[in-house]
Amino acid sequence: MLDMTAAKKISEKPEFRVRKHLLDLVKAHMPGDRLPRVRDLMTRFHTSQRVVERAIQPLLDEGLISSRRGAGMHVGAGKTLTPDYRADCLILYRSSESRLARNLLIELVKRLKRSGLRVTMIGFKNEETAIEKMAGQGPVRCCLLQTNFEIVSVGFLARIRELTDHLVIDGVSVTGIDADVIGTNWREALSIAYRELVARGHRRIGFLTSSHDARQIAMARREFNLLANWKGDGDNPLLFQVPRLPGSYKKDDVVAALPQKPETGREAAHTALIVWGLVDGYLLDSALMERRLAPGEDIGVMLLGSVDVDSEHVTRFDTVGNRNSEKLDVFERVVRNRINDDKTKPATHYLRIHLLDNGSTVRREDA
Repeated sequence: MLDMTAAKKISEKPEFRVRKHLLDLVKAHMPGDRLPRVRDLMTRFHTSQRVVERAIQPLLDEGLISSRRGAGMHVGAGKTLTPDYRADCLILYRSSESRLARNLLIELVKRLKRSGLRVTMIGFKNEETAIEKMAGQGPVRCCLLQTNFEIVSVGFLARIRELTDHLVIDGVSVTGIDADVIGTNWREALSIAYRELVARGHRRIGFLTSSHDARQIAMARREFNLLANWKGDGDNPLLFQVPRLPGSYKKDDVVAALPQKPETGREAAHTALIVWGLVDGYLLDSALMERRLAPGEDIGVMLLGSVDVDSEHVTRFDTVGNRNSEKLDVFERVVRNRINDDKTKPATHYLRIHLLDNGSTVRREDA
């Protein structure tokens, strides 16, 4: 999710803004073209000579600009040289409990390295530590950013773009920027799952998901309310929420969020449940067992996830979502193209939606 206010700590620092401005000018002009004077930059950015000189020094060191007393600053000859790339691909990933997210990166690194590409991985818990770790990195051809639904600030993206020619983002929450974004439209998957359950005879359908305010998650909750035709002022009684990010649910959280089994002789408030954010099918199976809910008998269960990851659906739960193998192929293709300096316009790459039927949403005759 893109947070427009979280950039202040990084992007509003005068030194950062001056350097970014000069880099933009260097990219747009030819070697020898004149650049603004130090005092002009001081006036433009309302800052001191010392701050401007600190911003300029790394660019002087890299040969991107040249400066002579009395002659001012010019675009340096270093611009015409091939950059000294420290790696072909830098992978930045936010620490997460999701094994699926980590496994995807591990497999991608293996594929890229097998063909001789240089790959560097940096894990981080927050943007400040990520920037500290990136400080010692030189330029890279392509950066892949994996954030696992967490907020991404404008300043953080700008710092990454200083270090890389191309940016690829895992997830389609951040769109409309100069980057390739790759992921699943989970609203689409939810709509397909809901319509499939209706086609199988279900009319009272619940949705168990995260309560996090990340855009993809919040929009899925709104989509469910539209599908369920919920117009009440309060929470939809068929919306069950877990106070964790997708991929980090705990059994106790799921048990607490699951609906109660109706008393004998009483009609259930719902006949089916769509579950999103659970990447461990055994955990769901155990939670349902604790609630004494038998999937396909007491309640139909449809997961939103990866149809080709057995640990998610454990060949027990019907699943609507992407193929992890296809996602990996798209990542590899896009990253390779950008490493090879593909000049096509960055795009949003939506993964195809598939349906896996394991028999967990069979409609009971008496429901």
